[in-house]
Amino acid sequence: MIVDSLDYTDDLIPHYQSLSALPGFVLLESGDKQRGRYDILAAYPYDTFKVLRNTSLPLNDVFDELQSRLSMIACKGYSELPFQGGAIGYIAYDFGEMLAGLPSRPHHCNDMPLIDMQFYDWAIVVDHHLKCIHLLSVNSKDETAAIVLEIRARWEAKTTRKNVFKLNETFMPLLHKDDYREAFDSIYAILKAGRAYQVNYTQPFLAHHSGDTWELYKRIRLKNPVPYAAYMRRQEGHILSFSPERFISMEKGRVVTSPIKGTVKRSANVKIDNQLQTLLKTSSKNRAENVMIVDLLRNDLSKISKPGSVQVTSLCEVQSFKAVHHLVSHIEAQSLDTVTALNAFLACFPGGSITGAPKREAMHVINEHEPFARGVYCGSIAYFSAHGRVDSNIAIRTITAKEETLYLSAGGGIVIDSQWEDEYSECFTKLTAIVNALS
Repeated sequence: MIVDSLDYTDDLIPHYQSLSALPGFVLLESGDKQRGRYDILAAYPYDTFKVLRNTSLPLNDVFDELQSRLSMIACKGYSELPFQGGAIGYIAYDFGEMLAGLPSRPHHCNDMPLIDMQFYDWAIVVDHHLKCIHLLSVNSKDETAAIVLEIRARWEAKTTRKNVFKLNETFMPLLHKDDYREAFDSIYAILKAGRAYQVNYTQPFLAHHSGDTWELYKRIRLKNPVPYAAYMRRQEGHILSFSPERFISMEKGRVVTSPIKGTVKRSANVKIDNQLQTLLKTSSKNRAENVMIVDLLRNDLSKISKPGSVQVTSLCEVQSFKAVHHLVSHIEAQSLDTVTALNAFLACFPGGSITGAPKREAMHVINEHEPFARGVYCGSIAYFSAHGRVDSNIAIRTITAKEETLYLSAGGGIVIDSQWEDEYSECFTKLTAIVNALS
């Protein structure tokens, strides 16, 4: 593997933009540089692994094939870089429903794969903490050297040109308010009957646009910096994710997950904003929601971890973002020696913060009550590095752009002391950071 250096600057978007139209372009960005550290950029994938919605492949074959592809690129790490060639892509929430044996539901982007992993032989890795940039090439493919020369030339010829983008109408809910209340009442009855303790119920929105979605990504990430953002150009559509939530990371057997559960809007008035933050921190309801998911994830991690190694390192800490305050917890574990990064990922997929508890039963309730499949939303955007490291987000605050239509969803956890008006309002609160960037 060859690792070269590029000059670091505080504003890297002009450099990223010079590469953004390339085939298979992907950017994993830590816009929030305190909670995140690295940006990873790649394009020109040399291979792809996709699982379509109508696949007839048995699940074991899907797992074996993806693990085989990842094993073929396995190598020892040459440095501390988080990504050293490998796979970058997404696994849709709907694949989790497939794992659970749930019936498929209609989706507005039915030709979007359930799994779309692209394999890259080179990458640009930005370390915001050390303020350095690495251009690495694994050189396992004959064409890699020529690609890297092109990438360096494009990087140096950075561009600040604004692309054309226009939102032709604002995001409109696809679920009527009365239908939301009816679904809430039904889920509430399920909770009272003891079938589940918490159910994460979501609703979809859509808007129409014209122009380049890269310009949309630039606008939103500027006003909404988060640690786990992503932009992906895929053949079937573009993915724009502004997620504050880590799903699973694993390196040298250390597994970390950081669920978010508990949200309150922010205020421009400092005094009111501090009051809202305190309200979130002292809310017994939000804390109970968070603790439920922490227990769920402790159970998920215990399946692939050494006995006694699962630890809650932080419980219900408040993290503040541009538009919202969140309650965040952190759970760590040491994996069994036989566990691969893919094993750890799938043992916890989909993330408990976007299902509810118990996970399997909450997923059944979601499948029964949400009229549309979730797609990439509530799935995960991830990288699997050749040296065994994985990191991933929960794909919330995530837009799927297809044929000049933007699809976006939002939701929240319903528990026994939830009020439907509050839960309905919270959906719109979670869209604030994105919608405000477009106004």
